[in-house]
Amino acid sequence: MRVVKADDYQTWFIEENDYGVLIDPWLDKKLNPENSVLLQRERKEASSLSQEELDKVELVIITAPFIDHLHMPSIKKLNSRVKIVTTKKVKKILIKNQIENPICCFNNQIMGFGPFKLSVFPAGFPYSLSAFCFFLENSKGKILFHEGHKANFRALKKIGKKCDAVLITLDEVKFLGLITLSMGFEEGVKIASLLEAKRIMATGTQPNEIKGLIKYFLSTKQVGELKSNEFELYTKKGDEVLL
Repeated sequence: MRVVKADDYQTWFIEENDYGVLIDPWLDKKLNPENSVLLQRERKEASSLSQEELDKVELVIITAPFIDHLHMPSIKKLNSRVKIVTTKKVKKILIKNQIENPICCFNNQIMGFGPFKLSVFPAGFPYSLSAFCFFLENSKGKILFHEGHKANFRALKKIGKKCDAVLITLDEVKFLGLITLSMGFEEGVKIASLLEAKRIMATGTQPNEIKGLIKYFLSTKQVGELKSNEFELYTKKGDEVLL
C-alpha cells in the first residue's frame, strides 16, 4: 500500500495494485471558487499528483461536508465512473450539485472496495454527527487510520484495532480558544500510541494559511520541525510511505 501526502493541506492518495483512492481531494490552487469573504485558501501549486496517478483513482472518500473536504470543482475533474463513499449529508450535497458518480453511504459494516477493506467510525466532538474517521486495510493486512479533525478516544479504545500508520492532524486549531477543531502534536502522539502505529503522517497542515473572516475566530498552534525517536514523522507535500 502506497500512501502519499498529495498536497500541503489534507488531500491523500492511496494506491494498491494500480487501484487508487483519494481522500478529501482539493486539486486546485484556490479552495473557494467564489470570492468568499468567510473562508479562502490559495497556493502557488496545486496537488503533487500526476495525471497518471489521477487516472488510477477508483474511489474517493469524503470525510466531512465542509468545503475543504468536499471540494466540488475537484470532484468534477474526476471520471464519472469513480465511486464516492461518504455520509448521507454529503450525498445530498453531491446530488444537488449534479454529481453523476456512483455514491455509497458508509454503514456499520466493513465495506470492500477493490483490494481494500474500509471500516468507518464516528469522529470526536464536535464532529460526531458531521464527519467520520476510518481504517483502510489491504489484502496483506496492512492498515492505516485517518482522522481529519478530532479523534474519538473512547470509540478507538473500545474498538481495540491497531494499525501501521496514522493520518492525523498535528497542528492544533481551536474555535474561540475553547473548542478544539483539530488535534495538536501531543494528542496526535497519544492516538498513534493507542493504535500502536509507528508512522505518523500529518493532515490538515499549515492551518494558518486559511484566510477570511473565519480566521478571526480561530487560534492555531502550529508545530515546527518535528523529531521523534518513537515514530517516523511525515509532514510535507509529496511525502509517502509504503506499507
